Amino acid sequence: MKPGALFILQACALAVFLGGILAAIVTIRQNVLLREKIRNKTETLSRLAAIKQARDQHQAAVHVFESLSNAAPAALASLSRAAVTNATPEIREREARNLTAGWTLRQMEVVFSEVDLNQIPGFLLAAEQERPPWRLVECTLASSRKADGLGRAALIMEAVGKGGQQPARRSLPTYGGAEGNPGRGEVGPTDGGGWNGRQTPEPDAGR
Repeated sequence: MKPGALFILQACALAVFLGGILAAIVTIRQNVLLREKIRNKTETLSRLAAIKQARDQHQAAVHVFESLSNAAPAALASLSRAAVTNATPEIREREARNLTAGWTLRQMEVVFSEVDLNQIPGFLLAAEQERPPWRLVECTLASSRKADGLGRAALIMEAVGKGGQQPARRSLPTYGGAEGNPGRGEVGPTDGGGWNGRQTPEPDAGR
């Protein structure tokens, strides 16, 4: 074989070898990019699946509430009388917000003073078993020095319902009235730095 032809064959073989290496590098880079795209799509699908699951749960909750076509939340004062003895709570509305299709979110503050703290779970369970249910948002407990087991319980509870009292535009911290009809209150500071609600009787309609 002539030296020129041998050189050409060697050059071609080298070119093929280098071309194979270049193709392998390009393929590896493409695989890395493709793997990254697949991982991003997998993460997106996982997030979409989580969103769908949350939406299905919300839809199921909506169907449950829609079956209660005209249901107002049970009166917390009545629930407290049935579940808690020797303690009358102070109840006030913290917030009332219109939602959709006539539904209203109500958030209430229930304060028991000098109550048997062992009875609080029973009250919360009774409230949660109502339809529509009351949900505990916040709970603050403080023990009493008078006797073991006694203390103060401040509960923030909320419920979604239809019918009942329409939400007020402004909610003032007024204590002492019956739930849902607190009457007219005068609000003033207390020694503890909070607010004290004092009931003012309504004027006689005949006067």
